[in-house]
Amino acid sequence: MTKKDIVLRELYKLIKEIIDNKALDTPIAEETLRAAATELEKLAIKLIEKDPEEVFVEIIDEYHEAVDAEALLSPGIATIIQDSKECIYLPVYKGNIGFDTHTHISQDTRFDLASITKLFTVLEALKLNQDGLFDINQMVDEYEASYFKKLHVTVADLLRFKYELQTKGRLDEPNITSQQFFRRLFRPQIGPNTHIYSDIPFIIAKMLMANNEMKFFSDYLGELGLLSVGYDTNGTITGGYDHRVADPKARLLQDYSITPGHAGLFGTADDLIKVFDGLNNGFLTQESLDMLLSPGTTERYAPTYDKEGRQTGQKPIVRGMGVYIEHPDGLRVGEVIPGSSKRAFAITGYTGGYAGYDLQNGFASVILANPISIEATAAKVLVSRVPEGNKTLLDKSGVPFEEGTTIVSNYVDGKKNITVLSPDGFELEVKRPYTNLMNGVKMAQFYTLLKLRLTKRVAKALAKSDLMVDHIDEMYSGGKDFGRGR
Repeated sequence: MTKKDIVLRELYKLIKEIIDNKALDTPIAEETLRAAATELEKLAIKLIEKDPEEVFVEIIDEYHEAVDAEALLSPGIATIIQDSKECIYLPVYKGNIGFDTHTHISQDTRFDLASITKLFTVLEALKLNQDGLFDINQMVDEYEASYFKKLHVTVADLLRFKYELQTKGRLDEPNITSQQFFRRLFRPQIGPNTHIYSDIPFIIAKMLMANNEMKFFSDYLGELGLLSVGYDTNGTITGGYDHRVADPKARLLQDYSITPGHAGLFGTADDLIKVFDGLNNGFLTQESLDMLLSPGTTERYAPTYDKEGRQTGQKPIVRGMGVYIEHPDGLRVGEVIPGSSKRAFAITGYTGGYAGYDLQNGFASVILANPISIEATAAKVLVSRVPEGNKTLLDKSGVPFEEGTTIVSNYVDGKKNITVLSPDGFELEVKRPYTNLMNGVKMAQFYTLLKLRLTKRVAKALAKSDLMVDHIDEMYSGGKDFGRGR
């Protein structure tokens, strides 16, 4: 068998594997996988002509360029991709922890995880439920010492955003008194809309699990190896607000000695990869994973209503327990890569975080950025260069910004306002908003994982001895000891 035969055999095997594993037969899924197959076919030509190790280095260089482009929109960014089937682990750290610091982002940098905290709240609830220490299907008002006497709904449904919970005014309203705060927190009303994203269900769920706080931090996080995940701000941190969590509700809850479940955790990019490892290695049972990935309904859309109770339309149901899942109709409305398997999910955080896990395909990708700096709430990014082929840093007409362009992100009353200034100080109209920070890297991560998997499989197929295979494993894993069978 020639080298060309081997490369083509591995190419077709990989393409078939990904297509067979896809959850949905939809145009968007087919479009994504067709584009991925095209990328792999281009790579196959290189693998026929070059040594796999040389191609491997080229793939890594291309990925670094993609991260470089997105890193221009943030003072610092940490990304990690991992292939659990082929033991590939690739971390990339760029920039500094803040706009005016010279402390570089590293594997030890702890980011404000923002809403990615919700994933940990869900994992805690599911794990405690497994261990018989917490009944995730019990009604909220039936828990002993529950403060929420009017919520006759299950915790599981709260974590799926099944009910819209409305408080009589914002919890983080300026100058709110403690009496007003607790009255609003303990007396939420169920609104007319369903499957509406909200922080309130996770605040409630975390409070109901308060008696198991020590078990979560000592046993569960210890089992996952998450030694740096916590609500404290020790060590090198970024993405917070004045050395505290950025989310104002989380800050207020902490002021009242309440552990927030919707935001507030700090952790590293590698911590989020360890969550993926734990899920692959049995941290949750299959039953718990099914609960995590289920929206808890057979409906695909939820009706929406205005304040007067009039129906205004419908919205797609795209979340399981706190996480995005792919919509059955293949709509591009969540954070999961189209064409992923039915065991794929993703979660994002307001401070610039993303974690995507595909348990069936064995892919994990993490992005932690810090557009909210620890020095200020006004983020200013000076565009020093625009990489060739970049699709993010474009003005309204699709032309790359000039060198010296400044992107200013202001956070006012929880809302993000974006202003782009020319080198002369004039305001520019932008084609793509600052909030698209992660989209380019997400797809680059997906393609890079596919390319690295194909390259490693070709290298193994070409290897002549077990010694060569061990060398390949070490090279492609980035030196990480996976501690599991190959």
